[in-house]
Amino acid sequence: MSNLVFIGDLGPYKEQIRGVRKKQYQRLLQQADRYEAYQLPEHHPKESTTYLGVAIMNLALAYSLSGEDKYLFQAKRFMGAVLSYEQWGNAHLVNVDLSASWILFGLSLGYDWLKPFLGEEEKEKILAKIRHHADLMYQYKLDTYGHGWSTSYYQNHNWINMTGLAAAGYALSESYDKAVQYTEEAKKNFGRVFSLLADDGSNYEGVPYWRYGGMWLFVYAHLLKVQEGLDYFQTSNYLKNTFYYRLYQSCGDLEQQMNFGDSHDRHSGHAPCVYYKAAAEYGDGFAQTFANLVLDEFLMAEAEKSKIKPGILPEAAFEFLWYDPQVTEKPLSLLPKVRYFEDLGLLSIREDWSRRSKVLTIKCGCPGGRKQWMNGWNLYRREGLDCLSLSHHHSDNLSYIFARGSEYLTCEDGYNRNLMPDNHNVILVDNQYTDAENVNDIYMSSAQKRLEKDPFYPMEEKYRGDVVFLELDDTMVIYKGETSGIYPEALGMKEVSRLLFTDQLFFFLFVDVCVSDRDHIYRIISNTDMPAQKQNDHTYYYPMETGGITYTVFSDQEISSDQYTQEIVSVMTSQEPDKLCRTFINTLSFQSAAPTKKQTLIQCFTFDGMNTEITFKGENLHIRHGDKDYQLIFGNEMNVTIIEVCSNSGERKSYRVP
Repeated sequence: MSNLVFIGDLGPYKEQIRGVRKKQYQRLLQQADRYEAYQLPEHHPKESTTYLGVAIMNLALAYSLSGEDKYLFQAKRFMGAVLSYEQWGNAHLVNVDLSASWILFGLSLGYDWLKPFLGEEEKEKILAKIRHHADLMYQYKLDTYGHGWSTSYYQNHNWINMTGLAAAGYALSESYDKAVQYTEEAKKNFGRVFSLLADDGSNYEGVPYWRYGGMWLFVYAHLLKVQEGLDYFQTSNYLKNTFYYRLYQSCGDLEQQMNFGDSHDRHSGHAPCVYYKAAAEYGDGFAQTFANLVLDEFLMAEAEKSKIKPGILPEAAFEFLWYDPQVTEKPLSLLPKVRYFEDLGLLSIREDWSRRSKVLTIKCGCPGGRKQWMNGWNLYRREGLDCLSLSHHHSDNLSYIFARGSEYLTCEDGYNRNLMPDNHNVILVDNQYTDAENVNDIYMSSAQKRLEKDPFYPMEEKYRGDVVFLELDDTMVIYKGETSGIYPEALGMKEVSRLLFTDQLFFFLFVDVCVSDRDHIYRIISNTDMPAQKQNDHTYYYPMETGGITYTVFSDQEISSDQYTQEIVSVMTSQEPDKLCRTFINTLSFQSAAPTKKQTLIQCFTFDGMNTEITFKGENLHIRHGDKDYQLIFGNEMNVTIIEVCSNSGERKSYRVP
């Protein structure tokens, strides 16, 4: 019986390549065949080389399963390329970051899987290169402990780099005394990582980084389980729940994602290998269904449109190894249409599970999520560890995204290194949102400004947002987030809140309340894919292909509106400084006509053909849809009473939202 790193016994897999694992096997061979056309640079290119490591892994597995010499030849060709490069990586953190760790991982597995088919000289050259780069990675981890990726326990750089080091350690275990130091350092690192991750499986960086970096949490957990029998799949709530974070952040068509955080595009969202692994570890038929859907229908579209590399195609080896043919698919239609992720204050609502569904998602919480925010500051104060790096988390408390089918109405700013207040669908006070702006790590830059004024500032409790009310009652959803603590303290904000109210997404509306002891101009932002068509001073129309949408704003005080287009341009990776991500968003804003201490603004979204009527008089908003009447009554104590009446049955429900 073979005992291969990351695989264990290859025999059972080989027995299934013409049976229950045939589909995954053919996908692996197709990917391996693509590498024949790759022109490998003679010298290390001025770009990311992560693709080289995963190519070695795919080719080594293809040869181990098929025995076809062409795959061994290609595997040696790719190995030869990385062996010839003196350095791994370009421009930034050369030898000690992502390109180096992807290569270290793939080369280590490739060496281990192909050992019987390599000559002694070939093996020694590969071993020497693995030892050299593992030493560099390990020493850098020790030398920088306390800052950078060494203790960025919530970031992909830590997860990927430490997994590469661990794989090298296991591959070198029989030939190098320091190998055990690599594997033990990785175990210590991931012991802390898994203890700190959000228990509900949510990811503060957004879906694209969930699929790029979050995949490696599964890779390491699998590696450790195979090599040492230690099973984070059974002990980590994050691993148990994170598939549902990904699923519920899907667009209506299930192909694209709701793009909170740094999102290079809307097609960098799927990791079917992770779906297969969730299905296998937890017997989850929904995850099995989603994986097969992606591979059957979305694979090539994501491969062509995604800006995150190496991308979805090279994950074929993971898919083959992680697929469990004994897990039976379950239809997604059996799942609830609403799911709330408490750690991020993230709510996801679907009309249904059809591919034409409306989807609305909104968030409000602590920077990086509650668990990270509380534990991160605790580690900083207790151990001096700088582990709060939130550069991929945008300033988006109370922001929302809406889409229907494959078409987006409201949108986010994409990949952004210079965040500005109006880049998100938020509430601005005198055109301000956070203490800092025009930076990439906007929350931590703002936090630093507060600490410069007061080193003992109670950051965990005061600099944050919270969901203060949530009611999920059959078809009705009421959600209220409050985030006044995020705004600069000089503004004197007592309340900045947004209440979401909807019934099955027949319509949805927001009640935005701003209260201060000083006069301000309050401004609501609505960023959309397409420009709005003005109907009157308070009403705009979006002629969507999936059905027109009317956007109406009411206010208890006089307001004015403004429209303009924003262009957001950012470098996606420091390894390729000439490669840009460009996003255009159409901004419609409503703002106070004059400074005021308190203002309530109501944003209403209604749909063509739904016969929804909304009127606002004094302190009463009235909504009629079908056989239901709703009244929102605004009190003097910053509360809202929502009354639902069914005209057919006379049934009456009442909710008081503080």
